[in-house]
Amino acid sequence: MEQLGAMLAATGAGDPAAATAAGERAEAALAGWGRALREQSSRADDPQLKTLLTDLAAEVGRLGTDIEALEDTSLDQLQQRLDQLCAR
Repeated sequence: MEQLGAMLAATGAGDPAAATAAGERAEAALAGWGRALREQSSRADDPQLKTLLTDLAAEVGRLGTDIEALEDTSLDQLQQRLDQLCAR
């Protein structure tokens, strides 16, 4: 998410080249995160954890670098589900 901040800062500063570069790095980081979540989901034995990791991977896959979409995301809800599951 650091790269999203860099993208916002560059956009605000009127530096489209830096904004584009930061956006590309953010997209690559999100793609890697999604792959890691899918991999962990395939390894999970607990059905609830498997479902949650699959849901997280899908949500991360939809994020992209659209700032408005990020504000509307349900990642907070998915994080709460993960927290509850891990608290057991």
